[in-house]
Amino acid sequence: MMRLCRWKPIIPALGLALLAAAARRIAAQQSSADTVAIAALARDLSSDANRGRGPWTPENERVARQLARMLEALGAKPVFGPSVLVPFTTAPRPNDTVYNVAGVLPARGGATSGDLVGITAHLDHLGVGPPDATGDSIYNGFLDDAVSIAMIFDVARRYVKSPGDRPLVVMFFNLEEQGLLGAKALAARADAAPVISRLKLLIGVDAGSPAGEAMTWQLMGAEPPSAGSRIVDSLAHARGWTTTASPPRPINDVFVFAQRGVPIVFPIPGPEWRGYTRDQHDEAMRKFDHYHQPSDQWRPDFPWTGTAFYANWLWAIVQRTTDAREHL
Repeated sequence: MMRLCRWKPIIPALGLALLAAAARRIAAQQSSADTVAIAALARDLSSDANRGRGPWTPENERVARQLARMLEALGAKPVFGPSVLVPFTTAPRPNDTVYNVAGVLPARGGATSGDLVGITAHLDHLGVGPPDATGDSIYNGFLDDAVSIAMIFDVARRYVKSPGDRPLVVMFFNLEEQGLLGAKALAARADAAPVISRLKLLIGVDAGSPAGEAMTWQLMGAEPPSAGSRIVDSLAHARGWTTTASPPRPINDVFVFAQRGVPIVFPIPGPEWRGYTRDQHDEAMRKFDHYHQPSDQWRPDFPWTGTAFYANWLWAIVQRTTDAREHL
């Protein structure tokens, strides 16, 4: 009898522990990045058919419309004007309409009002240009910035399944490669100021996806720190990563919003990757990272490990910052 009494509290405790462990495993699986979907969308966006998503081209407009449809399919509502497809013109080509894409995913309960968290990547690339040594003249923009767009859709899908207390604004800017022109045009709209004032954090995704799990990161825009950047930093450190903070610089669309007082973070992966020597890292960079070259294109041997870690970190950032218990 005494032996049974001793075990009575232990058996339920063991059962609860096993159930909790199983629940954690299921939750981890459900919240893991879908690298198959990320790879498929990045491959599509950077295909030769899209001709490098060049500025002021039919292919550029086609991609903008495709991304708008995808956002609408997730339930995104317009932020600026009547559509998630936001037209604008520029001084270099005043007669040619170009499109940004901007939509808000409602918070829990369907609200789109109140404080906002935003995430962004640019949809354009360099188009067709001088051929390289192989004769390839299409600057496909796989890492710059098709993979980032695909990661953002991965985050957006997870947000729709598990929305936060704050709505999530997803923005894909155009003509970033021409001098952040799409971001500047949007920020200059007459109806932009009320939305910008509600943005409590804007996350820029446009520094390539590392081939391995990056252990070091530069957080551009995290100096001076904000409540949002501190959350980003803490989530990096919880993964065993180290970070350095730097002030906003005009290397990404988020800079335009930093100039208007929006807290921003633009993560840039560093040279230390888990399980890679420096020589292995350098070799992977030579193989896969072809910035502003025609060879920045999809390839079947690209490793998605680093992308998964990056996308999961982005999702964790969105989860935390859209939680009303977090003061931003």
